[in-house]
Amino acid sequence: MNISQSNYSAPENWELFLLFNRIIYRGYFLFLIIAGTCGNLLTAITLLRARLRKYTTCQYMAVCALLNIGVLLTNTLNMMLTNGFNIHLRSQFDVGWCRMNAFIAQWIRGMASWILVLVAFDRFQQSKTVPRAQKKDDYKVAITICVTGFILFILNLHYLLFAGSNVELLENTKFLACIFNKQSNDTMHKFFASTSTWQELVTYIIVPCIFTLILNIFIIKNSFLSPINNEHLKSRSKSRTRRVTTMLLASHLGFIALVAPAQTFFALSFDPSQNLLTDERTKSFIIKGNIYQCLINTYYGASFVFCFASSSLFRREIDKLLNKNYRPKNSLMSGVSEAFSPHENHPFLQQKRISAVNGSSSSPQDEHRSQMKIHKRSTESTIETDAFLF
Repeated sequence: MNISQSNYSAPENWELFLLFNRIIYRGYFLFLIIAGTCGNLLTAITLLRARLRKYTTCQYMAVCALLNIGVLLTNTLNMMLTNGFNIHLRSQFDVGWCRMNAFIAQWIRGMASWILVLVAFDRFQQSKTVPRAQKKDDYKVAITICVTGFILFILNLHYLLFAGSNVELLENTKFLACIFNKQSNDTMHKFFASTSTWQELVTYIIVPCIFTLILNIFIIKNSFLSPINNEHLKSRSKSRTRRVTTMLLASHLGFIALVAPAQTFFALSFDPSQNLLTDERTKSFIIKGNIYQCLINTYYGASFVFCFASSSLFRREIDKLLNKNYRPKNSLMSGVSEAFSPHENHPFLQQKRISAVNGSSSSPQDEHRSQMKIHKRSTESTIETDAFLF
């Protein structure tokens, strides 16, 4: 009796499970790609505006927003097509396409993680001294990004050289699996199949999280608990610098809270060759994996939310960016016409402007001379009046 009930209920449970899976990968991931791409692009444009571009922190975070777009259009898009629509994008063509796609996706993910370390280190240095504006010939941001990108190119070179292998499926059909296969006869495939996941965990998650945590502690100490006291630094500049720091801390907190636990789960439990034995264990593992994938990809699509919610300076620049194109033209034309209208139509403005010009161009010596002339004229008029009376 129990066996027949379990056999009868199993298809219904799998249908609900597949429906849940389609909602995540077809609906939510598509929303993340569209909304996250637009939000990250708007974030990068806002952070590169003249008022925020002078902070190197905003320059790094603008690059991080662009890298997040790259993650959404590589990893997130690949997962949406594979798990939601059963379209294996990396396996559509030859091995070269598979390796190039996997390499670019991993390189972008690594850069997005290490940019957070670079911006934390840069903010830590600035929290110890007076914040300064970016010089025109200062290429520190570009140089550090290029050096970091080259190092990550070396670390991910194995994807470009060894990823992907042909696997035989049922009925002797071959399939290009764009992964490292532990069952392969190639020793390099076996080695990277057992080490690549842990390498990603260490280089993309553990080490960046440790650095950002330590640096953020010192940033909070220097910027909020015991800020620098400098008589040349205005209070307005201090508050503006703190808003930029708060925006950075919110992005770091999102990375540590959303990406780190999920990546740790996959490194500890994911093994393509393992046998989960029962349907319940299989569904439990897949549900956990789907939840963690949602957390990871939510972070890469939520940069705009982090910046908008944590910084009033960012919100003010967004408002200026979105509203500057919607000013009524009549008000602008009337302001221009008033500014360039002839003085004959406004005699009272002419008198004020003349008096303002005379007042602004006069010096203390000229004022003294004018007072002496007025006094001399008054005395002369008095003498003439007296003489006339007598």
